[in-house]
Amino acid sequence: MNTVYEFTDKEITCLEHHRDMQDDSRLKVRFFALLLLAKTSNVILVANVFGKSLKSVDNWYHQLKTKGIDSLNSFQYKPKTTYLKESQIEQLIKWVKETNPAKTKEVSSYIKEQFNVTYSIEAVRQLLKKKDLRYCVLR
Repeated sequence: MNTVYEFTDKEITCLEHHRDMQDDSRLKVRFFALLLLAKTSNVILVANVFGKSLKSVDNWYHQLKTKGIDSLNSFQYKPKTTYLKESQIEQLIKWVKETNPAKTKEVSSYIKEQFNVTYSIEAVRQLLKKKDLRYCVLR
């Protein structure tokens, strides 16, 4: 990594405050890591001390610089969303109930033909299960 890691005094003070106020130990590690990075500028050392990848530490630094310290104070997970709209799912469910396809591959093909969306066999299986539809053959 060729990044020069520079921190302002205000950023260091904020990192210390967030470190002290954080209840989640996984998030607290971020603040400890960035504080050590501020003191040493050695991303390899920081990654090794905290058992994190170089990329993770570097990402945290860039997140601090681009999105601010509050962005580090939570996990930014976004739940997966389906590629099909609810109306399309309803159409699919109706079709499955009417035609009773023998294989999830048939359902995947129907989705591709009708909605121009590619679903893996496993994604189809999960969608059918989520909608409480039973199936006998998976392939």
